[in-house]
Amino acid sequence: MSLRWRLTLYYSAVSAVILLIGGLAFFFALRQSLRQFLDDSLREATTFAASQLGGDERKPRFTEAENDLFQTRLPGSIVLRLFEPSGQETDRFGISRVKAPLIEGFASVKNERVYTLRLSNGAWVQAMRPELETLETLSRAQRLLFVGLPLLLLLGLGAGYLLADRALKPVDLVAGLASKIANSGRYQERVPVAPGHDEMARLIQTVNAMLSRLESTIEREKAFALAAAHELRTPLSLLQGRASLSLEKERSSEQYREALKQVDATSRELVELVEKLLALARTNQPPTRVPINLADIALEVVEAQSDFARSRNMRLHVELISAPTIGDPTMLRLGISNLVQNAIKFGRVGGNVWVSNGNSTGKAWIEVADDGPGIPETELQRLLQPFERGQGLQAVGGTGLGLALATAIAEQHDGRLELSRSEQGGLSAVLWLPTKPEVPVK
Repeated sequence: MSLRWRLTLYYSAVSAVILLIGGLAFFFALRQSLRQFLDDSLREATTFAASQLGGDERKPRFTEAENDLFQTRLPGSIVLRLFEPSGQETDRFGISRVKAPLIEGFASVKNERVYTLRLSNGAWVQAMRPELETLETLSRAQRLLFVGLPLLLLLGLGAGYLLADRALKPVDLVAGLASKIANSGRYQERVPVAPGHDEMARLIQTVNAMLSRLESTIEREKAFALAAAHELRTPLSLLQGRASLSLEKERSSEQYREALKQVDATSRELVELVEKLLALARTNQPPTRVPINLADIALEVVEAQSDFARSRNMRLHVELISAPTIGDPTMLRLGISNLVQNAIKFGRVGGNVWVSNGNSTGKAWIEVADDGPGIPETELQRLLQPFERGQGLQAVGGTGLGLALATAIAEQHDGRLELSRSEQGGLSAVLWLPTKPEVPVK
């Protein structure tokens, strides 16, 4: 059974219960109202008759004047009867259809409603009126309910189906688009935007936003795979060319040694590239979040990179304070290490690198700055993409993944990486991390 029919039947079942309860409530309320109206008319008739008798000690009878007054004041269907204290009937107004016992209060006798009132002198006044009008009205109301409620239910069934069909049309559009994308692979398709701001309109907007995000991710991954293949092809071609050249003819031991050195250097670059690609791929997974201190990780990185800095005659300046945060120590160590390596590698030979950190309104940050040639402002965002290098820095070497990997690690931890020109003229890279995770700590 389709969702439309399930919703329709559910709506109809609820409507049937509501209509049944409403119909019963209406019927019983109508019956009570008619009965109350009938009783009020009888009570009014007996009270009026008692007031006309005046409670005197004469034998209770209606005078001609009282009969005329009753004729004008009381409905023609009401019958009044007077009784002595002993129960002997003394007079009546109207034609009595039934005999009712003298019991004070209301009673029903053979479709007649009877009200009996005892006067102060012991006499009785009894009024009666037929219930046929009330019963006929209730019968008509009952027939109307028996016919009207099923018709209303059928109308509700049709209206429910139309409403369910209209409400689920956006779902059909989303399902049709998903099927179309699955069959054709064209993820550029979008669902037509529905007017309004209801749940279905928000569903379509969310699906379209998700498709746009998926399209952006797929295009980025395709570009990344293409760039990675290109980057891998160059060192592999060098390895193949060097090996082929060495095997063309007999070489001296020095020539073989030189060839092996080149093969070793290229292999190291290739291994470094593959390791960074693997690390970049791991950033798509949720990190292991544990309490850490950025100052401790930065200090470890600086100590590990001190030999590299000395090889380029560069000085590392460290200004660290306690900066607690939540994250994966291994991945954050890798990201900060890439920032420090970039500053040393692309900074000025014999220059300086500054590593500092701090806290700011729920954010922990660490900055790596240098006094090198710097990078134009227009190039900063481009360098955050994989395999992108600054103009004039290609000869320095490197994989072009350092800043991209640091950016991916920052985003993996719900943070961000900001690049700008440092106060010393070089590049400033600031890694911002939240002090509290957006997901529960594992």
